[in-house]
Amino acid sequence: MSHVTSPTGPVLGAHPRRWAVVGDVLNQNKPAFDVAARLEACGRNVARVSPYCKSGEVATSLEAVPGEIDAVNLIISPKLGVDVLEAAAARGIKYVFIQPGADGGEVLPRAAALGLTVQQGCVLVTPLPPLPQE
Repeated sequence: MSHVTSPTGPVLGAHPRRWAVVGDVLNQNKPAFDVAARLEACGRNVARVSPYCKSGEVATSLEAVPGEIDAVNLIISPKLGVDVLEAAAARGIKYVFIQPGADGGEVLPRAAALGLTVQQGCVLVTPLPPLPQE
């Protein structure tokens, strides 16, 4: 597992375009909602994932997100985070950005065991590098 706290770091420095934000993304009072909005405002394509969603408005798991995902933003209880990491690895996702508070318990050791590239920090305050032209 690669682990840094620098602004560009291995996850943001890889310039992922399609993100899955996993957390309480439908609740405007929760940081996950703002993280998804910030990534979109910075030109990233965002799939919102909330295991709490009962309405069908967003996916409730990574497995339910169609298409490719380049990176996961983990902003969820560490008790749920390990399962998200397992799902990410199963989908071949290499990059995980872990927000403060989501990194507890077995999250970081499991990410290392799965060979995921991890960056810790907060997308709301970390400068996002511009995406390279396609």
